[in-house]
Amino acid sequence: MKRFLIFFSGLLVVIALAIAALPFVLTTDFVAEQLKTAVAKSTGRTLDINGPLRFKFWPTLMVEANDVALSNPPNMYKGQFAAIKTLRVRVAAKPLLSRQVKILEMTLLNPRVSLVVDNKGKANWDFAQKTTPSTSQEKTTTGNSQSPIDKISLAPIVIKNGDIRFLDERAGSSFAAQNVNMAVKIGGLDGPIDVKGNLVWNKQKISINSYTKSPARLTLDGSPMDLAIASTLLNMQFSGRARIAKGFSLAGTIGVKTPSIRKLASWTGTPLAPGKGLGDFSAKAGVDLTGKVIKLSKAKVMIDGMNAQGNLTINLKGKRPLILARIGMDQINVNTYLQKGQSTGQKKTAKSQGWSDDRIDFSGLKAVDADLTIATSRIVYKDVIIGTTSLSAKLNNGKLDARLNKMAFYDGKAVGRIILNGATKSPVIQGSLSASGLNAFRLLKDFADFKRLKGTGQLQLSLASSGKSQREIVSRLSGIAKLKFTNGAIRGINIASMVRNVQKSILGGWDKKSKKDTDFSEFSMSFKIKDGIAKNDDLKLLGPLVRVTGKGEVDMLRQRLDYRVKPKLVATLKGQGGKQKLKGIAVPIIIKGPWAKPKIYPDIKGILSNPKAAFNKLSNLIKKGGGVDLKKAGKTVTKSIEKNARKQVEKALGKKVNDAQVKKAKKQGKKLLKSLFGSKKRAPAPAPAPEPAPAPAQ
Repeated sequence: MKRFLIFFSGLLVVIALAIAALPFVLTTDFVAEQLKTAVAKSTGRTLDINGPLRFKFWPTLMVEANDVALSNPPNMYKGQFAAIKTLRVRVAAKPLLSRQVKILEMTLLNPRVSLVVDNKGKANWDFAQKTTPSTSQEKTTTGNSQSPIDKISLAPIVIKNGDIRFLDERAGSSFAAQNVNMAVKIGGLDGPIDVKGNLVWNKQKISINSYTKSPARLTLDGSPMDLAIASTLLNMQFSGRARIAKGFSLAGTIGVKTPSIRKLASWTGTPLAPGKGLGDFSAKAGVDLTGKVIKLSKAKVMIDGMNAQGNLTINLKGKRPLILARIGMDQINVNTYLQKGQSTGQKKTAKSQGWSDDRIDFSGLKAVDADLTIATSRIVYKDVIIGTTSLSAKLNNGKLDARLNKMAFYDGKAVGRIILNGATKSPVIQGSLSASGLNAFRLLKDFADFKRLKGTGQLQLSLASSGKSQREIVSRLSGIAKLKFTNGAIRGINIASMVRNVQKSILGGWDKKSKKDTDFSEFSMSFKIKDGIAKNDDLKLLGPLVRVTGKGEVDMLRQRLDYRVKPKLVATLKGQGGKQKLKGIAVPIIIKGPWAKPKIYPDIKGILSNPKAAFNKLSNLIKKGGGVDLKKAGKTVTKSIEKNARKQVEKALGKKVNDAQVKKAKKQGKKLLKSLFGSKKRAPAPAPAPEPAPAPAQ
């Protein structure tokens, strides 16, 4: 709006000269000629009055001209600077006798103004430009060089239903406004301009309140300016210096507020790629705007409910906005930018029906480019909450490379890196993380909704995948993972009791109602992951009365387990510092099926593979007072095997068996059990230890 208001200072010169001529003439033709001559002499421009010109003497002196056109300055291309449908001017008659013009009212109806800065930097609204008067022009003057007026006092200029267009040929920038309704107060020919009113730009109504101290200096070194803009999509206040030279520039302080960055960008002609977020925004800062580069210093910014402070640069020159920022934030809520189906509401579907096939939309990464250094108190992603974090991130053409330089992660510390390429046909994800001192329960609950493990964790991950949905990403996941938990417990599972019970029957999965835990001093494992299948051969658990080793695989796509573990019941309550290779009864266990409720049953083939070793371990336990009722256990297990021999043998051999094979297996089993449990001696059973209290809800 600042760009087109300056032309009024020159227009007033023309009007003032016309009014000054009225007391000396009576015919409208003569007045029209005097106006044209005065304009040509003062500005070098051509004034055309194509419609009738009228003036009145009562109750005040008034001139009305129709179809008025004013040309561009000399040495610029031909064309009109302004075309006014109707121009009305009321002046006080008495001051004219003293060569003073006191304008009481000036109204421009349907003005059409074209503001242009040519490729040489010349502005067509600069009325300070004059040409040497021609001989014919000199003959029309009064004969002396003194101006016919000494003083002009101006009332506000009222513009109704105007049309303003601006073009800067150097920068190629343009501006067009319709329905311009303004009240313009000009403090003299070279004085300040005070503007209040409204206009329509890009189909949006804008209210404007502007004060420009020195309009003529806008195209030179600039002028002090105060500006307030209010519209549905933008509210802005500026105080500082404005300049129109090789584009538009501002320097000062600014406050900006919009309910939607996306809608604002679309309105201003630079629409962003589809996506969520980039809505509510406000900022207060020192500003330096040159062309399409905006620099905000000591900024206080709010975007999508997140608050930030620091320095920010926005460059609008390229295909996408480029954001450079060094800021501190109270939080980063990634959920704000996830498409529907990617947020926490999807968790139930993933748990009950497998991974989602809903398309994950990474197109939001193509909305802007960025180079960011951010310190934040919190990062939120789905149900995952990360504490104080220092990160640096680069986003270029849809590819995000974020480095976690320092991160408070679930009561521990972590460093890592995430690379997300959303520009490819199938988005690619890479990540690495090294963490220690983690709260295992909260970590696994938030990441995988797994609530069975508590303790202090160490974690090392290096993963990569690609895909357009959860299912695709999980099915292509590859990399390595190392996990170690100390001084914790497996909640709701008592492995010692499980080993005893599994001799009687096949368990139908974890007993979710159990309040018993398996304490451990160490629980560790490492995985090699390919195509969504994580293979592990070094599972280890050290705890009181139990040692566990094992190997197997986790099919993450199908959410299934296939593990063979060896729990050992040992005659020691030592956990921390306990040796793994203690003598005890090894009962191989198969854990197989959906990871929410796998089947758990003994590996019969494993038990029968070395009966002598099993007997020796049992004998050692008896000598140490392990408290095993051999006679009772023998009868129970014998009866169970007789009843389920075919099923157990088929599981051990992995194929259907005939009656002869079953009979043979029963005979061998009885012989083995008789040797293991045939003794009538019974070791005294120790007083039962109190069961550990259930873990508190977290």
